[in-house]
This record gives sequence, structure tokens and C-alpha cells, in this order.
Amino acid sequence: MRFWRDNISAIAGAFVIVLVGLPLEANGQEVPDHSTFTELLERIVEEPLVDYEVLMENRGLLDRYIAALGDTDPERLEAAPRDEQLAFWLNAYNACMLHLVADNYPIESGGGGLLQRARNFATGRPDNSVWQIPDVFDGDFCPVAGEERSLDEIEHDIIRPVFQEPRIHFAVNCAAYDCPQLADEAYVGDRLDEQLDRQVKRLMAKSRHFELRDGDPPVLRVNRVLDWFSEDFGGEEGIPEFFAPYLSEEQRSLVSGNDVRVEFFDYDWTLNDVHAEPEN
Repeated sequence: MRFWRDNISAIAGAFVIVLVGLPLEANGQEVPDHSTFTELLERIVEEPLVDYEVLMENRGLLDRYIAALGDTDPERLEAAPRDEQLAFWLNAYNACMLHLVADNYPIESGGGGLLQRARNFATGRPDNSVWQIPDVFDGDFCPVAGEERSLDEIEHDIIRPVFQEPRIHFAVNCAAYDCPQLADEAYVGDRLDEQLDRQVKRLMAKSRHFELRDGDPPVLRVNRVLDWFSEDFGGEEGIPEFFAPYLSEEQRSLVSGNDVRVEFFDYDWTLNDVHAEPEN
């Protein structure tokens, strides 16, 4: 007893020091390091497509990562550097889309309500398009940063207005054959600029997505995603200017004037599955 009585102050002080050295508990977890998602992507991405059968075999990795996204503390996320936040939301969109496809794989026609089925039929969307999934873009189904979110909320309410970064349209993947391809690694804050530039260059390397022809006037044909979101590039006239830094000196001379005609490729919504045949 005498030992404890004589040393109670020292013991208490040591206990306080130990507590101070411990991380404080929060309502959620730290922003994930995304290594689990990279492990998954390395297994399933076969450039430029995705092996969804392998995804199904590795569903545990995806579920673990989705759980980490859901447990992320929104306050800690908001306090993170800008690029770390953007990397988080880009990964969240892509992981949630994979989650939705996995829940409905193999995708077949006839999904959704009567209006959605009629719209799919009228627009000629393929039988294995993600559009066959009910409420594919506007349904709240994916837990991210403490809330159930839709893909539209992640892209149009968070990523686009908050970060105002046109290169995100080369990074988010809507699981379509003609969507800019899914990266084979997760986005991370300290390499995000390099990773986004790589995604732009990947699209430009595919003649199905990018073509610049000399002529009077020169013609720039690009993926239709840039048509749908042209406002993020400063309008259609801003698209040649956006690509200029990625072009050779000779190519830049073609787009340096204001008379470049911008055209857009047709878009194939066939699921970007290595086991599926595209429409064209």
C-alpha cells in the first residue's frame, strides 16, 4: 500500500503521457490509403476493359474497400489536402460502379421500371448496358463517408462543382465500352496530377476516342463524354485548347486557331467487359 500511496502522482503522470500519445477516437476512420482498391484493380483491369468474372471472384476485396469508404470520417476527409479529397471521391465513384455491376452481373435486358425499359429500347441501349440496372445513376446505394450516395451525387454534386477539374472525365468510369478506361490503380493524392495526365494520354492514344485531322478547317474528333460535359472545358471551343498541352508541336499548330471543327464519336454503352462484344 505504501508503494502505491507514495508513487500515485508519478503513476498518474505516466498514464496521462501514454494517453496523450494515443490517437484520439473519432466517429469514423481516417481516409483510407486505397491500397486494397489498387490490389483489386490490378487483378481485374485488362486495358482497356474489365474482367468482371475475376471481379466476382475477388468480391471480398471490393466489399472490404467499400466498407472503408463508408466508415471514412467526413470531417477528416474535409480536412485532408485537396488532391487527397479528389482522389478519394474518384475512387469512390469507380468502386461504387464496380459494386453496382457486381450486384447485377451478368447484366441482361429488362431491368428497371417500365419507363426505364421503354427509354432503353427507344435509345437502342445494349442488353448488357448498365442502363438496364434500376436507378443506376440516381439511386442511393453506396455507403461513402457516412452516407448512402448515388453515382450522380458523387459526380455532379461533389466532384464536378467542388473540384472543377476537367480531367476527372478521363478518370471516372461508367462501365461502358466507350467510357474513358478504368485505371489499373487507385488514385492517390500525392500522385494525382500525374495520374490524371496519364488518363488523358491513354484516351488520346486510342483512335476510337481521339483523332486530329488536318484540313480546312482542321477537325478534332473526340469521345462524346466531352460533348456531354463541354461546360467543364469552357464550352466546345475550349476542348482543342484543353488538349493542346498534350499534343506535339505540329499538332498544336492545327488547334492554335479558332477555326477547329470539333466532332464527337458515337458512344457504345455495351458493358466494358472482356467477355462481351461491343456493338461496333
